[in-house]
Amino acid sequence: MHLKHRLRDATLAGLAAFVAVLCLSYLKSWAHFMVLSAPLGATLVLLLLLPSAPLSRPKHVILGHLLTTSLAVLGLELVPDPVLGLALCFGLGITLMVLTDTLHPPAGANPILIYLSGTHLPPMDFILPTLTGTLFMVGFASLYHKAFTHRRYPFGPKVHGQQRETAPAGSRVVATDGKK
Repeated sequence: MHLKHRLRDATLAGLAAFVAVLCLSYLKSWAHFMVLSAPLGATLVLLLLLPSAPLSRPKHVILGHLLTTSLAVLGLELVPDPVLGLALCFGLGITLMVLTDTLHPPAGANPILIYLSGTHLPPMDFILPTLTGTLFMVGFASLYHKAFTHRRYPFGPKVHGQQRETAPAGSRVVATDGKK
């Protein structure tokens, strides 16, 4: 990829990340709960820069985060030992994401974040911000790619053996049907 295209793509992604984080930060004052977290920041990087990766599909993003957040909330209630609870929720979260085909690596950090927060809030105080944040990010990524990168997001499953996407400027992509 030419330096000019890399610079443009990097600048656009950086500006998009700025706008998304700014919006989510302001949403806190309106919604009265924190929507942004480190795992969601990592999700945003994937959605902006690797939109065609299977791990960036909306199903993986939304359900992966909801699954691991729900497990952590449940673990806080059911497992008295926080060290054991964290390890159990982290391992079980990975297992369940793989089994449900919702693997999203940033979501794996949710049990760690929730356990390290040291707070026992009502379950919805963890689940609602996670749901709001993931829905916002998926919608934001879709608008961003449509307006600025002209890449399709979400990048859906194959249709009749063909799956195409417009590649980043300056690169070559070979479609899965063998056509260039």
